[in-house]
Amino acid sequence: MRKLNYLVLIAMAIFSFSCSSEDETPRLVEKSVTVKVEMQGNYTDYLVTFSVHSMLRGTSTFVAPVLDQPAQLDWTQVIEQGNTYTISFRPDAPTISATSSAPIRSLGFVFNAIPLGGQANDSFQPLSAKVSVLADGEVYRQYDYKAAPFGQTSVPLAEEITFQ
Repeated sequence: MRKLNYLVLIAMAIFSFSCSSEDETPRLVEKSVTVKVEMQGNYTDYLVTFSVHSMLRGTSTFVAPVLDQPAQLDWTQVIEQGNTYTISFRPDAPTISATSSAPIRSLGFVFNAIPLGGQANDSFQPLSAKVSVLADGEVYRQYDYKAAPFGQTSVPLAEEITFQ
């Protein structure tokens, strides 16, 4: 009988430790997000493409990004069913910025720059950029990008982020 009580006590201890009082469903973290690209070098000699996709709220609600800068331009391609917004242009200012229109839990973006041709001289500086993802106004992640010089192919910066 003593062994039986001992076994029951062990079984109850194992059962109580295996049950968790915490919520088993992971909580979704949503933040107001801005993706900001700050370019340097001879950026006016490049065709720049910036795309924001997969801005999601909740489990699957699409959120549209708002193009803050350049203020005089609109998205050049919008695919609402795919939640993809793209702008391709020759920049005349060093900043591109897009903000989520509502708090989001995840996003993806792509940035690329292609030289427009011509010959690079000794004073030519290839485009470089710092891409910052701000969540609720604070830097969440930062990336460095360097475009290829004339005659070479640039590799796009493509990232997907889930906020935690």
